[in-house]
Amino acid sequence: VKGLTGTAALYQVTRQNVLTAIPNTFFFSQDGEQRARGAELDLIYEPLPALSILFNYAYTDAKVTKATTIPVGDRLRAVPEHSARLAGRYRVRDGVLKGLEAGAGITIVSDRELTLPNTTAIGGSTLVDAQASYDLGPVKLGVSVVNLLGSKAFAPYQYLGGAYVTPVQPRSAFVTLRAGF
Repeated sequence: VKGLTGTAALYQVTRQNVLTAIPNTFFFSQDGEQRARGAELDLIYEPLPALSILFNYAYTDAKVTKATTIPVGDRLRAVPEHSARLAGRYRVRDGVLKGLEAGAGITIVSDRELTLPNTTAIGGSTLVDAQASYDLGPVKLGVSVVNLLGSKAFAPYQYLGGAYVTPVQPRSAFVTLRAGF
């Protein structure tokens, strides 16, 4: 279907009675409050039946709004303020290559805090991916590559509440074969 479709959302979510670690102890206080508010936009544009372009953007303001042990206003851990994705996909609809699809995308994520209170953060990341597939009727053969440019970025990793990171997936390729019955 040709044209533009999409969704937009504004939201606010407030969590009350949040367990908050008491610094330099093994104890917690249950008096915190956290709020996330933001906006999201998802668009799919199909200028031709064979071409799809996807765009997504999210803005999230996630912070501590009440606490006795953490500074009010600190950003919540692992939540990027900005994230976006742009991707395109082309489908061959006629001729000898009918059934061939190819696409690529880029995902961007801003800095993220690793700790509450905010003392350590990791930088943002940009990841590129690509895919191709060929529909042969009862089977579909596909190949995809993640982290196409070999980014050395990191992502937050939750382990016993610590400020840990893990490397993003290295450049990796996957081959898939699907069969329909």
